[in-house]
Amino acid sequence: MLKRAWWAKSPSSKWVGTEKPEEKDGSRAQWALDRRTDPLLGRTLTHWPEASQSGGPQTCNNTEALLKEHQALNGKAIRTRFPPEPNGYLHLGHAKSMNMNFSLAFERLEGAGVTCKRETVFRYDDTNPEAETKEFIESLATDVQWMGWTPVVTTHTSDYFPVFYAMALELIDKGKAYVCHQSSSEIEACRSVAKARVALKAMQDPPAELVAEAKLHEPSAHESPYRNRSVAENHALFEKMRNGTTAEGECTLRLKMYEEGGSNFNMFDQVAYRVKHRAHPHAGDAWCMYPTYDYTHCIVDALEHVDYSICTLEFETRRESYYWVLDALDLYRPKVFEMSRLNVSHVVLSKRKLTKLVDTGKVRGWDDPRMPTISGLRRRGYSPAAVNAFCRDVGVTRNENFIEYSRLQHFARQDLEERADRRMAVREPLKVTLVGDASLFRTYDAPNHPTDASRGTRPLTLTKVVYIEASDFREVDSKDFYGLALNKWARLRYCVCLKCISVEKDGITCEISDKVEKDPRGKLHWVSSDAMQCELRDYDHLFTVGKVDDEKWESQLSETSLVVRDKALVERLERPSDGTAFQFERLGFYAVDPDATTDRLVFNLTVPLKSGAPVKKEAGVSRKAQQEADRLKKEALKKVKPQDLFRTDEYNAWDADGIPTHNKAGEPLSKSLIKKCKKEWAKQKKLYEAANKA
Repeated sequence: MLKRAWWAKSPSSKWVGTEKPEEKDGSRAQWALDRRTDPLLGRTLTHWPEASQSGGPQTCNNTEALLKEHQALNGKAIRTRFPPEPNGYLHLGHAKSMNMNFSLAFERLEGAGVTCKRETVFRYDDTNPEAETKEFIESLATDVQWMGWTPVVTTHTSDYFPVFYAMALELIDKGKAYVCHQSSSEIEACRSVAKARVALKAMQDPPAELVAEAKLHEPSAHESPYRNRSVAENHALFEKMRNGTTAEGECTLRLKMYEEGGSNFNMFDQVAYRVKHRAHPHAGDAWCMYPTYDYTHCIVDALEHVDYSICTLEFETRRESYYWVLDALDLYRPKVFEMSRLNVSHVVLSKRKLTKLVDTGKVRGWDDPRMPTISGLRRRGYSPAAVNAFCRDVGVTRNENFIEYSRLQHFARQDLEERADRRMAVREPLKVTLVGDASLFRTYDAPNHPTDASRGTRPLTLTKVVYIEASDFREVDSKDFYGLALNKWARLRYCVCLKCISVEKDGITCEISDKVEKDPRGKLHWVSSDAMQCELRDYDHLFTVGKVDDEKWESQLSETSLVVRDKALVERLERPSDGTAFQFERLGFYAVDPDATTDRLVFNLTVPLKSGAPVKKEAGVSRKAQQEADRLKKEALKKVKPQDLFRTDEYNAWDADGIPTHNKAGEPLSKSLIKKCKKEWAKQKKLYEAANKA
């Protein structure tokens, strides 16, 4: 008898043996036993996406016996589960799911007056040996721990393989499962016939081609020809699948779910088992056929007595099949809650796409700092606190959402502003030879943090040769440039003022002084001659567009998402531990990369100091250049019809005049924003009409 801990199922189960559950004090809150309303779902529990043809809403209701068993096992605890498949690394979408399952769901319940003990099961949903590896399994555990979540228990779906097999045998006995020798294309052909028949019923005068596709002269054309095999034949064939004498793709075990006329095609006799002659990364080589997600995830939710099965909206139409399986096996029915997927600008959150980026070498691996994976964010310098704050701010809704990446950067910047020590680094060094009062060549104190005096100071030694940012010097000065120029004063941060007196081939020479008539507006970061050479990796968005196209996504990859500055210099530091964060003054927040060595440090740009793209090589634009850019922009606008002014990716709906009414996520614009757009539209109309009078 297979041993299971108390969370698997009660001792009375015929499927698994269990340890005797611990005694729980008190009784379960009455709300948990009431199947009519729920404080988390916020709607009736019998809500279905469409009418059920094969069981109806009643299949989601637990019997009194099942509820009693559930109460005895869970006591006062409320249980959720986080069940990722180990076929890749966790990403931002999983971070949102973790936040919901480990925290937000319980806070919502407690906000509704429910007192409960929080329990979340961390489950590896590992039913597909083709895509899953030990590397992925280990990475998932690392990421969950790093994000700060502690599960009540960690389980593997593959640990239940004997249970799924026993349940499949019962479904065959009940006439609810059969071995099917149809190919995937043949199954799809039958599905098309069923869809055509449903569409036919909804039409008064259906087209001839639809009538032909429906094959009304063949009453069973929508069914597998193997659907009505005998129980004995199905047992014999299923045993062949089990013992390895059936070839891959030769046959499957399907569930007899679909009934004529049903419009939910996720109920179209789902596949429960398929043959795969390969070892499993966790279960080993004991099996040569493997169960599917649709068959197993509802069963494991029931066996682990999960109160809330939280998933994303694409699984809503699968809710009917979820409860069909539990009803057929008379298992406990968890409550199902769907939320919208997380969509973030300038990244993709599809494991298929992320896998391709890694496999084709477009990125350096799953932990590349440009990747939206948890390991990528960690390497880039994001903290769990920043990622979780972002997830909490995004919240949970059933409405489709599209979140700007800058929102994540905001929380990273907010977090780093408090905890990162300040240092100075120079990306493109310019040699500066200093001359003047010898007493000024000494050690100065600089604060480690501008607002937290408890962090102390660090020594900065002014040597006769220092290095500043090349972009902070111009031979020809301008009014809007606050850097250094010939015969112009500027200040080195935390010490003296300097004035350029000559320009040489290998740098410039400056006079220094601690007494000037007026403190210069320009404050330059610098490093002394004993600075360490380092490598700064400045990261920008992985994609050139905010909303990445599902079809053209590979062509939208940015060629400038990484700029490596291998001649950079930084204040002398002992080798910090990986991930240590610094604010390089006037540049941005950087984190130590694992590639760093004692002699050569490597830093990743986490976020620039202000919202927007990282600082480019040419910092600062002259007023003249900006005026010219504004002039060219105005000339271009003269050719734009007012109706086309707002026809951009920022919006997805407009009125008859072309004034936007909904943003890119499909949400209505506020009245104040629409009013602002109308003013811009009227201004553009005048500009366009004046320029096109002739």
